[in-house]
Amino acid sequence: MRKLTLILTLGALVMLCCQCTTSKHLREAQKGAKAVPYEVLDNYYVRNDIDCTSLQRLIIDNERDFNEYFGAAALMGGMPTDINWKRQYVIAVLLPQTNRPTMVTPMEVKQNGNSVIFKYSVNRGNKSSYTLVPFTAIALNRPENPEELQIFFVEK
Repeated sequence: MRKLTLILTLGALVMLCCQCTTSKHLREAQKGAKAVPYEVLDNYYVRNDIDCTSLQRLIIDNERDFNEYFGAAALMGGMPTDINWKRQYVIAVLLPQTNRPTMVTPMEVKQNGNSVIFKYSVNRGNKSSYTLVPFTAIALNRPENPEELQIFFVEK
């Protein structure tokens, strides 16, 4: 019993340290960060063959990977937002499948060097008779050095 308590305590301490390090990097990135333009992707849906049992935060830089997660939903009066894969990349947040109508809304995107901070909000409604995978996706201009890019996701 004592060993189990010790192991659980050490595990919690390690997780806390990791979270503090991430918070430190986020605070550093926020200093001097400036708003950058982004485009909200409209008229897409999350494919029903995607396992959405947990939160997923995606960074997608090509059409093939994008099509593994999303499908185009041409609706009356609107076509899916065009993505120029040579100039843009996509950041997406997929929430776990739920039976509550849920809106995930991009709030702001800021950048400081190679650090990008994506803030979004989540608004959940009352239970319904259907399920859905709430998500949001935005397109950003492709950076000069994408391999050095560090993205922070912040839920407000």
